[in-house]
Amino acid sequence: MAAPHPTKEGFTYTPGKGLKAGLDTEGAIRPLSSHAAKKDARPFDTIVVGAGYTGLVAARDLTLAGRSVLIVDARDRIGGRTWTSQVDGEKFEMGGTWIHWCMGYVWREIQRYGLDQRLHVTPNKSFPDYFFNKTNFNGNVYQEPFETNFQMCEDAFKRFCDVDGQGGATVVPIPTQVVKGVLVNEELVKKYDQYSIADRIAEVRAKNICSERELSFLIPWFVLSWGARPENASLLELIKWARHGENSFSFLAQILWCYRLLDGQSHLARNIFEEARRTERLCWSLETRVSSIIDRNGSVEVVTDKGSFKALKVVSTLPQNVAAKVRFDPPLSPLKQEAFSIKHVGQGHKIHSFFNKPELRSGVWNAWHENPEKTYELAAAFGDHTMRDGRVSVVAFGGGNSKKLLPSHDPSKIPTWLADIDPIFAETYSGSIWHEWINDEFAEGHWNMHPPNYYTRFHTELQKPHGNVEFASADWADAWKSFVDGAIEQGTRAAYRINQELQSRPGSARL
Repeated sequence: MAAPHPTKEGFTYTPGKGLKAGLDTEGAIRPLSSHAAKKDARPFDTIVVGAGYTGLVAARDLTLAGRSVLIVDARDRIGGRTWTSQVDGEKFEMGGTWIHWCMGYVWREIQRYGLDQRLHVTPNKSFPDYFFNKTNFNGNVYQEPFETNFQMCEDAFKRFCDVDGQGGATVVPIPTQVVKGVLVNEELVKKYDQYSIADRIAEVRAKNICSERELSFLIPWFVLSWGARPENASLLELIKWARHGENSFSFLAQILWCYRLLDGQSHLARNIFEEARRTERLCWSLETRVSSIIDRNGSVEVVTDKGSFKALKVVSTLPQNVAAKVRFDPPLSPLKQEAFSIKHVGQGHKIHSFFNKPELRSGVWNAWHENPEKTYELAAAFGDHTMRDGRVSVVAFGGGNSKKLLPSHDPSKIPTWLADIDPIFAETYSGSIWHEWINDEFAEGHWNMHPPNYYTRFHTELQKPHGNVEFASADWADAWKSFVDGAIEQGTRAAYRINQELQSRPGSARL
């Protein structure tokens, strides 16, 4: 395991020591660069813009195929929206976290590096009196034993997502094929792409499909999952999620927040990076901002603040919310430009907090108020793990949060935000750690969640190459879109397409 190094990203806060910026991570690569830009240098086979999972997998697969690759990334670490911080020997996932064997791409990767035997399980029954699901919904508080609550949510979730009398199966027959595929009904998909989750909530209430008690647990779950208010979140996206989980709330919950890597996501990312580096065909340049990508005369020039780099092909892994910051020459298609001008709605906090109360390890809490003037900053929290010193780490998520109210502006408010979920969180609070994704200039949001009327308009276009530039990102993956698995899917595909094309080009570069 590589030693951690400091990164400029992330925050820690304790009432005694105050706020501190910057955290250690195994994803911090040193030196930051292995290659100096030279305009007259022989071009690489491929330049990969972005060192998240998509870029890392693309780079590894291409170098293993004998291709020369340069990775450029604006951050001082690899991992993109998925990275693991280390504080006093404890690991905390700052972005993407949970994995499951139903996610075939990521499961293949952890087996490749022997990490499938090193998993941490989030649910815990060590404290039976606290093994419950509790919600504060519109000011009404409900609490139920975990098994009882999950059976209720299981039944309610099936009814909520059953928009067609067949559990959404006519809308999304195969969850990896939403807008294109042999079984896709384009008119039906387009119909449900117009709906928000709030539209479905209104319909469910009008038809008495779910009780208010059931909705009091489901709606906060939607908010934490999307990082958005229900009126801004796509119903089609929810139907796709439900179909991934066979319309089972408990199975989907297991997939989404049960199993995580004991050694951290940055350890997996580092394994991918090191395998590529060992080929001696990989170069990298971190803390390198890309300003433009110019595709002329059969090669591509990537212009950065560290100079220009040239390649036969480029993989752009820029997230949807920041892709418009880079100038493309020739210009992107009008449809792609429009797609990048529309921000996805994943705008939520993720905050790890520490408590001197071991019982908090077992609980799950939710909070949401449908009145926008009374909305809580955090929508859900659950015990994540017991730390070496006996304290418990609880991870909390927000939804529809604003840059105007960031944790770093006044971290002393974090215990108050947690107390809105349950007053118990104010009793033994001792500190927090987080990454402010909604204020991250290289992401401008966390995992990608579409607004209504986006999927059918842009998904296919976003996957199309632009000349010698491949666009690959978890933001438009076919399977687990916005997940680590989706990122690996996209990197795998991009590398395969590029290698196939370069095989027909004699004399491609070698290091």
